[in-house]
Amino acid sequence: MAFVQTAQTARIDLFATLRASIEEYKAARVLRQKYKTTVRELARMSDRELADIGVNRYDIKGIAKAHVYG
Repeated sequence: MAFVQTAQTARIDLFATLRASIEEYKAARVLRQKYKTTVRELARMSDRELADIGVNRYDIKGIAKAHVYG
């Protein structure tokens, strides 16, 4: 009887772990999309517009990463 209870507990833990992994993947995907959107929006700006906000074109990816991921 103890074996069956252990097996059920292991199965529940496996599904909880799987569910948590899926949620982490979804959260990471949302952050990645925000990063790509930020890079795209900054890249569309002209050099003059970027200069007005104090950004160099080669800094775009770093700024987007800091903005999205902290």
